[in-house]
Amino acid sequence: MPFLFLQFTVFTFLWLLLCLALGAGYAFVIYSLPKKDEGNKRKDWLLFAFRTLAVSIIAFLLIAPPLKLTEKTVEKPLVLIAQDNSASLQISQAANFNKKDYETALRNIKSELGSEYDVEEVNFGSAIREGLAFNFREQQTNLSAVFQYVNNRYGGRNVGAVILASDGIYNKGGNPQDEAEKLKTAVYAIALGDTIPKRDLLISNINYNSIVYSGNQFQAEVTIEAYQCKGLSTSLTVTGKGGRLVSRPISITSNNFKQTVLLSLPASEKGIEKFVFNLSPVASELSLKNNARAIFVEVIDGKQKILILANSPHPDIGALKQSIESNKNYEVKVDFAADFQIKDFNDAGLVILHQLPSQLNNLQLLNNRLSEKPVWFILGSQSNTSRFSQIQKILNIVSNGTSQETLPVLADNFFVFRLSNNTKALIPSLPPLISPFGNYALKDQTSVLLNQQIGRVQTNSPLLLVADDSRNRTAILTGEGIWRWRLENFQQKGNHEAIDELVSKVIQYLSARNDRRKFKAYPAKSMFEENENVVFNAELYNDAYELVNTPDVSLAIKSAGKNYNFTFSREGASYRLDAGTLPAGEYSYEAQTKLGIATHQAKGRFVIAENNAEYMQTTANHQLLYSLANQSSGQLIYPNEIGKLPELLRKNELVKTVSYENRRYEDLINLKVIFGLVLLLLGTEWFIRKREGLL
Repeated sequence: MPFLFLQFTVFTFLWLLLCLALGAGYAFVIYSLPKKDEGNKRKDWLLFAFRTLAVSIIAFLLIAPPLKLTEKTVEKPLVLIAQDNSASLQISQAANFNKKDYETALRNIKSELGSEYDVEEVNFGSAIREGLAFNFREQQTNLSAVFQYVNNRYGGRNVGAVILASDGIYNKGGNPQDEAEKLKTAVYAIALGDTIPKRDLLISNINYNSIVYSGNQFQAEVTIEAYQCKGLSTSLTVTGKGGRLVSRPISITSNNFKQTVLLSLPASEKGIEKFVFNLSPVASELSLKNNARAIFVEVIDGKQKILILANSPHPDIGALKQSIESNKNYEVKVDFAADFQIKDFNDAGLVILHQLPSQLNNLQLLNNRLSEKPVWFILGSQSNTSRFSQIQKILNIVSNGTSQETLPVLADNFFVFRLSNNTKALIPSLPPLISPFGNYALKDQTSVLLNQQIGRVQTNSPLLLVADDSRNRTAILTGEGIWRWRLENFQQKGNHEAIDELVSKVIQYLSARNDRRKFKAYPAKSMFEENENVVFNAELYNDAYELVNTPDVSLAIKSAGKNYNFTFSREGASYRLDAGTLPAGEYSYEAQTKLGIATHQAKGRFVIAENNAEYMQTTANHQLLYSLANQSSGQLIYPNEIGKLPELLRKNELVKTVSYENRRYEDLINLKVIFGLVLLLLGTEWFIRKREGLL
């Protein structure tokens, strides 16, 4: 219940006396002085007092001081029990570990802490899940996610301690010590797993290019590790479509052995090709699952050549080149108008014209050839907008030759390609580009991705648009300075992923071969990681080649005798499907729909790569757990010491109940109790007078 305090001053006290005098005077006018008759004297004094108090209270409320309400809240300390549920705990445990006894002891902690603490329980692997779990099936461990979870979910709460039960091995996320330090909460670590290395062979890493070219050799750098195997030998074999490709003997010379083997492998057929690396086992190995590892390589015909033809050197050119070449399918060549050779244009599959045509170069050499290839026009302060309007049929600009700053704004109803949510979220914070000042008019059917915002005014003038005519595709960016966008992306996120995605999507759209199929269904990428959601997109066109999504689209996925059936959801004018996570393996898919009387199908393949991260390190890292506990005024304990935890928590001064005072001010006139008191006084007075016949 809140405590009440009135803020009194000398003026308030004097006003209170004046109000009492006013109330007494008002009562005197009504009742005069109480009569001397003993029978009526007591009654008159009572009526006099009621009226005096009622009038005094009403008068006092006119300038009454604020009422301070102080409410005290008591919050018990929160204790979070976080159980590591990753597969590494299933692989290796200490010799005296009893899983059943451990599980019982940990579950009893909540009841032993009783009503003194608020206890929450979670388990974790690649992500956080509520409740305790001990099946040890998670394929990745993200220790830092535990502390991020506490900070995000219980921020502002009285978090007393985190009881972290783990082997200290993590293979996802950042350094847990950094996240734990931000939390400022005591960590009590239960040290699971075994710190004694056991005999084991493993392929710990394979470095390779995921995209290679048909008919070429590619290199794979294989890292082999062996523990407690001194004097033994093994062999490394690699198999592909044609059977065994490589066999290499390995002699193990120490109990902590590590060797890197460089192999050259053939890339024969176009498509996704699987290569399996395997180490022959030795006696008494801890696990055979980490002896083998598969990689998937996408074999393509060759790189597509892209020509950036610029009016003059500009920071945009380097930024564009880096963004485009982040996709290994593309090779970029840069030419300037002054020394441009027509051969470079002939060799390119796509051309980017940066501030061309300009005042000094009207592209006379390419006068009749721009329609032969996909073109991306990038305009700026050097652009000749009159000449630009003549050589393409999409956008007309009437300009006086001046420039202005324009900010990007996402346009509605753009369905040509999709940008990730991260990229969409970044766009409003990007710096302005320098665009030609003038009137913009679209001449043909186009799709606008970004519009211009000038100052605080959003306009319908396009900043980035694409168009598809009967021969080739065209894109237009009506502003220079995209290098600033890439820099801003790095400053905000520490990477260039958003702007690289934007540039890559435009390039992919322009360079896509003229595909006039009416139905297309395809996975977001050809290779997924295990535990990664498999996402599909689909597009359906009518006879006028307009996007429609009226009919349902079904999808059948098959792998090793297993069938998965789905139905696409509608998104915009297209379709999208999130199939969730699927087991590792090679898959085929077939999508089907019917438009009118015509049935359409789309087929293809994709791969889900197995994640064996939990088998790559099996020796527990108790040093990390000790550091987490030590830096936070907690303690490291072992499974047979779990019973000590309640007493350790009670002794820790950081794990205590805290109280908060919530103060607020309220006008007296708003309190219902004051209204009730005045009503009671006046009502009682009226009742007495009514009964005595004084009304």
